[in-house]
Amino acid sequence: MKTVYFDKDIPRILATKFAAKHAKGLLYGSLNAVKYLKDLPETPLPAGDWVRVKNIACGLCGTDISFFKATTGTNSAFEPIPGSKRTYLGHENVGVITEVGKDVTEFKVGDRVTIRAYMAGCDTKGLKDRCEYCKRGDYNFCTNYGTASPYGDIVTGAGWSDSFIYPAKGLARVYDEITDEQAVMVEPTCVSVHSVLRSRPQKGEKILVMGCGTIGLGVIQAIKIVEPDCEVWAMERVKTKQEFALKLGADHILNGDPYKATAEATGGSDIYTGMKGNKYFFGGFDRIYDCIGGDWSNHTAVRLLKARGTLVKIGHHMRAITFDESPIWWQELTLVGVDAHGMEHWQGRDLYTFDLVQEWIRDGIYKLDGFVTHHFKLDDYKEALKLALENPPDVVKIVLDCE
Repeated sequence: MKTVYFDKDIPRILATKFAAKHAKGLLYGSLNAVKYLKDLPETPLPAGDWVRVKNIACGLCGTDISFFKATTGTNSAFEPIPGSKRTYLGHENVGVITEVGKDVTEFKVGDRVTIRAYMAGCDTKGLKDRCEYCKRGDYNFCTNYGTASPYGDIVTGAGWSDSFIYPAKGLARVYDEITDEQAVMVEPTCVSVHSVLRSRPQKGEKILVMGCGTIGLGVIQAIKIVEPDCEVWAMERVKTKQEFALKLGADHILNGDPYKATAEATGGSDIYTGMKGNKYFFGGFDRIYDCIGGDWSNHTAVRLLKARGTLVKIGHHMRAITFDESPIWWQELTLVGVDAHGMEHWQGRDLYTFDLVQEWIRDGIYKLDGFVTHHFKLDDYKEALKLALENPPDVVKIVLDCE
């Protein structure tokens, strides 16, 4: 078995943090807390409701980069929660089931699957007494996040492995009509679609999407599917991604100074400038989907919203941030958090985001052409991460081929 994982080793984590800030070349050496083991024996299925999956491919996402740079802060809400010694990277995967436990009824050998629940919880640890959130399909809110697995720290692997083992409840079936290349895009598409369904655009609204990476581009497309009669601006510096955003349904690109451009786009007031370039104005967008995250985007987003506007928080960096909160109470803004995906209510049905998204892809409602731009072999995962960190204009989604 081959697998890439994050080692919860404090000296390595500190060395990785140092390298990420001061000596980026060292990130690709042996001191990094992210390791690659190529000769691990396969772990037997620990219980009857687990399966073994042979991976075909897996996408690279911002979470993987966060582990590679060890960006999680000691001041984040994640820090006090006990975790396992190893965190296996990769969750935007497609694979084929090669072994099923005796109690598995929803899958059989040969089925294609993808990881649905990847944050620690009932459906990733194989807990029998599942919490209420996991029972109803909102696995990301699991109250057993900090509960130890009954099977200990066994080697499971994940998407960045040639194979892995997993509780069946944590996986989703890949529809027959979905290609392998489309399948690696199902999970990030779920994030985009869930974000829009968490805070649905309304008819006639003026909306800003900040950041046109994989998630932001997907958000633009999902907005226009959910509510075609709204006006969407995209905030993105890269010309090729601006063009992609327009192709997917954005009506405008927010160019130049964001305050001036927003005031002009939405009929806002004059721009007022104070000390040290501090800017503010009145008016702004009805709704903003922030797919960047961090100090600057939070600080800016709350200033580009109209009174009682809504900020949808999608981008994040798993650390505490600093920004001016005064527009939130002054203008009575609404903040909506997004944690990946779960259950949706759409056109009278309750279903997993994974099922809704695959239906949209299958039926040609949601387009994936142009999203996957680069492929690397699993052995070359560092080269893939290097490209992601350099982020040249032609990169959208990087995929690791795991076979």
